[in-house]
Amino acid sequence: MMSGTIQIPKERACPVCGSSSRIHFAEESIDHSKISDYTYASRKQPEFMCLRLVRCTDCDLVYAPVPPTSEVLLAAYSEAAFDSDTEAKAAAQSYAKALTPYVKNLAGRNAAVDVGAGSGPLLPWLCEQGFSPVIGIEPSRAAIDAAPLSVKRMLREGMFSSVLLADVTPSLLCSFMTMEHLSDPGEFVKSVYNLLEPNGMLAVVVHNWRAPLNRLLGLRSPIIDVEHLQLFSPQSIQALLKNAGFVSIDLQQIHNTYQLQYWLRLTPLSIGLKNKIIEAFDYIGLSEKSVSLRVGNMLAIGIKPLLKNR
Repeated sequence: MMSGTIQIPKERACPVCGSSSRIHFAEESIDHSKISDYTYASRKQPEFMCLRLVRCTDCDLVYAPVPPTSEVLLAAYSEAAFDSDTEAKAAAQSYAKALTPYVKNLAGRNAAVDVGAGSGPLLPWLCEQGFSPVIGIEPSRAAIDAAPLSVKRMLREGMFSSVLLADVTPSLLCSFMTMEHLSDPGEFVKSVYNLLEPNGMLAVVVHNWRAPLNRLLGLRSPIIDVEHLQLFSPQSIQALLKNAGFVSIDLQQIHNTYQLQYWLRLTPLSIGLKNKIIEAFDYIGLSEKSVSLRVGNMLAIGIKPLLKNR
């Protein structure tokens, strides 16, 4: 190869089904002046930036064919800011409510693991359900530092890897709103399958890009984000779990409950207009009113069978 030749990054196949059959979904749209330590933070003000996205015509996954390297992602998430404690607690309550019927029917009460745990608001609930030990995996040091002391000792810093969980065989592994951020979601669910005990459960919550509200907003939906390396639909999330060997796969749309001011932050209105509306809400005492909405988030459940699925 001649000196100075520019190497074009190799494009990945669909990270769910491995197909290279795809069609255009969105052009890359990144304003580098907007990149900050909140760009890879959870529940931030939407920036409406994205990598180039395509849609797999076989499994319906929307994904970035050229994602950042694992090293770049680790650095970005490790250094990400954290200022969403109120929203994180509200999200954990929504996830716990949706997960409760499935946990009641789960026989095992060995380890429960929350991948992408943030400051750990779900971990006390998992303890209450009788799991032991309860472990949260979180790459952001700022999020871990924001955790209460009683929760912080349950958190392990880093990106997910089987090495971090070498000392446990989980009955339950949760990954809520993190699947979009993983460079290889297929490898992730296969690793989880191998880690879980027989009859163990994987529970994930993902955005549904085919939900009516997201289709209506298009590229102005808050799920269009430079952090998101893939976006799921009912078809693609079920394919992801099935391909890894999970059975008894169940999928349901869930409600999220947040304060009205947070819902407003997610809209494609200008920041100036949002601030004026929030000021008006503050004046009449509505900003902190909790509102439950179904905005297109899905809970998917998969069970590891007693005998490996062939």
